[in-house]
Amino acid sequence: MRRIQKVGAALAAATFVPLGSLAMPAPAQAAAAYLEAQCTYPSSRGNYVATLRAYYNSTSTHDIFNRLNWYSHGPRMQTGNKVYIRIRKHRAGRSDQTLKSWSIKTRKGSGGRSIGFAVNRGDRIHVDLDFWFDLPRGDSYRCIKRGRSRSI
Repeated sequence: MRRIQKVGAALAAATFVPLGSLAMPAPAQAAAAYLEAQCTYPSSRGNYVATLRAYYNSTSTHDIFNRLNWYSHGPRMQTGNKVYIRIRKHRAGRSDQTLKSWSIKTRKGSGGRSIGFAVNRGDRIHVDLDFWFDLPRGDSYRCIKRGRSRSI
């Protein structure tokens, strides 16, 4: 019985957490956050998919966008694909404001671009993806998707 009491006391001491440490704020996250949009175009040849992520880091007053990465796939895609990207600010009762936009010719697969601009932390921001899939015989498919706004 005495041995059980000693083991129980040792376990209690090992799991002790100072109350002051529970009230301390967590350290800032090192990983970047991102906005994402994905569009799919179904066809008789198969599905065409494009995905975009716009990465940003946050300060106390701003979100700093620093990288765009996209990925596309589908059967028989050619080299003349185009990706149109817009980062936009939501404005209640009015048209959304385009803060930055890019038009990029891209191949099948992944691509990316470094960027650098800041937005106010309180603004409601979303990313728009408009992707043109270049196909054989002059065909093309287009998909457009508005991404979800980041949480404020």
